[in-house]
Amino acid sequence: MKNISEDTFPFKYLLYFLAVSIIISVVGYLYYLDRKNAIEDELYRHVATIKEIKLAQIEKEQAQRKRTIQAFLLLPAVEDDLRKLFAGKNSDKVKKRIDIWSGELKKDFEFVSLNIFNTNADLLFTTDSTKSIYDNYLKHELKVLMQTETSQLSNLYLGENKNLLQAIISPVKSSKGILGYIWTEVSFFEYLHPIISYTKQETEDVEYILLKKQSDLGFILKDVNENNRFTIRTIPISKKDKTELESFIKGKEFFKDAKFKGSKIFASVNDIPGTDWILLAKIDQEKVIQSTKNAAMLASFISILLIVLSASITYAIWKRSRLHFLTRTFNLRKEKDAISERYTSLTKYANDMILSTDKNGKILEANQKAFDTYGYPKSELLKMDLLDLSYDRKKDIGVIFSSINNPDGILFETNHKRKNGTMIPVEISAKLIKHGDEETLLAIIRDNTERKKLELDLILAKDKAEEMDRLKTTFLSNMSHELNTPMSGIIGFSELLLSEMDNKNHREMAKIIHKSGKRLNETLNSILDLSKIESQKLELKFSAIDLVTLIQECKYAFSDQVNKKGLSIHVSIDQDKIFVNTDQGILHKVLCNIIDNSVKYTVDGEINISTDEDEKNVKIRVTDTGIGIPEENLNQIFEPFRQGSEGLNRKYEGMGLGLTITKKFVEILGGRLNIKSEKGKGTTMDIILPKK
Repeated sequence: MKNISEDTFPFKYLLYFLAVSIIISVVGYLYYLDRKNAIEDELYRHVATIKEIKLAQIEKEQAQRKRTIQAFLLLPAVEDDLRKLFAGKNSDKVKKRIDIWSGELKKDFEFVSLNIFNTNADLLFTTDSTKSIYDNYLKHELKVLMQTETSQLSNLYLGENKNLLQAIISPVKSSKGILGYIWTEVSFFEYLHPIISYTKQETEDVEYILLKKQSDLGFILKDVNENNRFTIRTIPISKKDKTELESFIKGKEFFKDAKFKGSKIFASVNDIPGTDWILLAKIDQEKVIQSTKNAAMLASFISILLIVLSASITYAIWKRSRLHFLTRTFNLRKEKDAISERYTSLTKYANDMILSTDKNGKILEANQKAFDTYGYPKSELLKMDLLDLSYDRKKDIGVIFSSINNPDGILFETNHKRKNGTMIPVEISAKLIKHGDEETLLAIIRDNTERKKLELDLILAKDKAEEMDRLKTTFLSNMSHELNTPMSGIIGFSELLLSEMDNKNHREMAKIIHKSGKRLNETLNSILDLSKIESQKLELKFSAIDLVTLIQECKYAFSDQVNKKGLSIHVSIDQDKIFVNTDQGILHKVLCNIIDNSVKYTVDGEINISTDEDEKNVKIRVTDTGIGIPEENLNQIFEPFRQGSEGLNRKYEGMGLGLTITKKFVEILGGRLNIKSEKGKGTTMDIILPKK
């Protein structure tokens, strides 16, 4: 029999080691690819989300500013000053008034400057003493840009100190046509700076680039701090670089693995609203994934090195004695398994603190996160008990050690303290683990500081939102009440003037005052109704009312308006009486609002009112032959301050509250409001109410 020490070495083990090293290398590479894609995707989502949110906000704020300027130009005082300015009446008094309200407009909406031009692009007034507008545009360019009937946005352009600007060009109109234009300049810094600063909180590796379509212009945007103020500096890029970047984009919102200046990049692409500029967020792929790449290579190298070392040791041990090798291997494997089972749960680089203690609570092992968080060195922390970290020892002692008798472990929140005495809110998951004959308590401790802070921020934000809603409702209610009293005087005295004045012109003016007062009073009443609904202070008085009588009353209330427009209104009800248990006052407002809408938006034809009922409900239908509503606007008309026809050029008066309040009233009465409409053919409104 051969001596075991002289037995041939089993070279198949070398093949095993080689196969394992190859597998580890492949797994390491696959892990690297997976982490690379995950990091790139996560970073792209962060950057793209920030950009999309802020660019949507830019578009919304652009539209809001345009509407604000349009509304501002309708103010009587402003209209009067502008007419005098365009008529050549440049008195000091007129210029002083213009200077006051233009300064307020500039300050309130953070305009860089405000300029007033006539239709020949002559600058009549500016808040910029340097008149730098002519440094950016020639006179004939301004004249072309300002040929517009409604407010529009100009393209981005560079002002002083390479500051990015955008103009809002608004025509000033009169009954005879356009008198001139208001040119307000907005700094695009306030839009671009938040995008760059928010992205920096996620990574420093993002570089923002502005590219102008069909042009050689392109800039790198640098966010710099000058004299304790943040500003954006524009650094021009070469025509070659711009052409290369544009070749990657080609209508894409995202591209990756593009070779640019010797480095692989990926980028998200967005059009800037209202301009022909593109905002590109460029990220160097190599920088983003370098740490993951290094970690994967190091792990693979160490794994292969350990395998080679293990093979060498195996060979040396086998040479001494195969029997000794097997015995020693068995003992080492048993010891290794015990150690591995204890320490695999203590992930060295985990984001949570991990502690292993004996049954009495003495800390046996801890990961690096625990040392960093609690501030104790390893030698000191391993001499302590778990309860030494508790901020309230008496509270925690029973809870922690209840895990010994609980096979599923425990999860609870408490407060710990650092070495410096500061408190840290934590969440502890503890469970008793058996290692052969040895039992240890494994505690995974999570730092809840950020979560607690977020919870507090959410509570404060919710309270603030509720307080703002309450203040808004109170303001609307108070303003409506305060304005109602003087309006009653205006309407009353205007009626008195109409009855006593003989002068035709004076009577006409009194008639306009009376009509305007009634319109404003109706608006105030609508706002008051809306504030009552939102504050839930509406008092309902339900009683059995005759629906037929109520409909007839509403019909007669609009008889004069119907006759003046040459319309006809018909009521088709088979029953003599229909009783409904509801609030008579609110239902009267609902019917009048709907009939008023039909009369207002019907040019010729008729309005029909009919009813239908079953055992539980009664339906009131109002049909007209008016202008109708496009299908895409049907939901919009029920929103506050919205109409089917909007803007300064709208044909019909009103604030857009009538149908909003009507729908809310119907829902308060326990019913529902349905609408069917076809543009150019008319509208049908159904009010469905419960009988009881």
